[in-house]
Amino acid sequence: MKNLKVIIYSPYCILRPTTNRIFDMRMSDALAGKGAEISLVYPYTYMKENIRKKDIASCYGLEHKFKTRLLPTVLFENSSKWMRFMQMMLAYSFHSMIMFFENIFSGKKYVFFSRDAKSLIPPLLFKKYLPFLCKWKVVFMAAEVKNNRTYRWVLNNSDGVFAGVTSTKEAIKKIAKVDESRFLLSLAPVPVYKNDVSKTEARNRIGIADSEKLVVYTGKLGLDVQEVLYILDAAALLKEYVFLFTGGRESVVRKVKTYCQERHISNVMFTGFMDDSTLIRNYQLAADVLVSYYTSRDHMVEFNYPQKINEYLSTGNPVITPNFPATQDVLNETNVFFVKEDSPQHLAQGIRKLMEDRILARMLAEQAKKDSEKLSFESRATEIIRFISQL
Repeated sequence: MKNLKVIIYSPYCILRPTTNRIFDMRMSDALAGKGAEISLVYPYTYMKENIRKKDIASCYGLEHKFKTRLLPTVLFENSSKWMRFMQMMLAYSFHSMIMFFENIFSGKKYVFFSRDAKSLIPPLLFKKYLPFLCKWKVVFMAAEVKNNRTYRWVLNNSDGVFAGVTSTKEAIKKIAKVDESRFLLSLAPVPVYKNDVSKTEARNRIGIADSEKLVVYTGKLGLDVQEVLYILDAAALLKEYVFLFTGGRESVVRKVKTYCQERHISNVMFTGFMDDSTLIRNYQLAADVLVSYYTSRDHMVEFNYPQKINEYLSTGNPVITPNFPATQDVLNETNVFFVKEDSPQHLAQGIRKLMEDRILARMLAEQAKKDSEKLSFESRATEIIRFISQL
């Protein structure tokens, strides 16, 4: 696809590798691997823990070269909503204008992608009011559904919608005029991990003995995350197992440790935030049980499919999670162990079941790994290229 240029407008500063940023970077990497010219554009946000720009490729585990363009915004983590909106609109409008003149003379097919509806307003306005000169296509990556004016306008004017899951697609159809041919499902793809190691080697790398019964969670850490509180409650009920949590800034980890000390929860470990996102894989591979226990208090469970679930499936280790509408495209009783939501007691019972019934655990894990092979970024990139060519 040498005649294709994909411009991805990320609403996040990629100098801090977290879930949504990792997704945008890995999708860009996969599309670059298919021969498309990729330019990922992002706003600069000052954060104390920013990685260096020269370390982007290694920290995200990228395999292919593509361009990243930092916009000269003056944003901070605590910048107000309106300050962020105004600066990003100015920055993306200016960049869209540059792309407009470039596109006229390039002879390539330009396609804009973004998970942020507001970021797509500038390229959509160019397309709407200068249709004879502006031939590019716009694809909205819809991870959730918001029934507001801006969201509906972007949906109705985009050429395609990259919906997270089927429930998201069906909800979008109820609020916007988007026919079936304009949809493609994302389904939270994962990289093809070519350098995975054995569980024993993974444990050697992270300093965990083979004899430990290890439960691992690699999601967002914080006392404001109900999922984390539920898992800590389960840990209090399962003193014989070690519960390991990745991620979290130093201040957050300190607060969570204090919380555990006050409640006499001693069978927990915390890694803190890792700049190199590829290191998280060792913790997933080292697990006896992997936990994703997200809740309606933290997420829109009708639409939100946590990226970590498919990461978990690809390890060959058993996964425990609630059964929510957003996960039903992929998850079923043959590849994960479902437990009742919002119940630390049921979560603890499920973890114990997988620890003790190793035949069941192995059967679920083997099927999960097999199912995850169809959900790689590489296979999704092929579908995206085909989808774009038909727009």
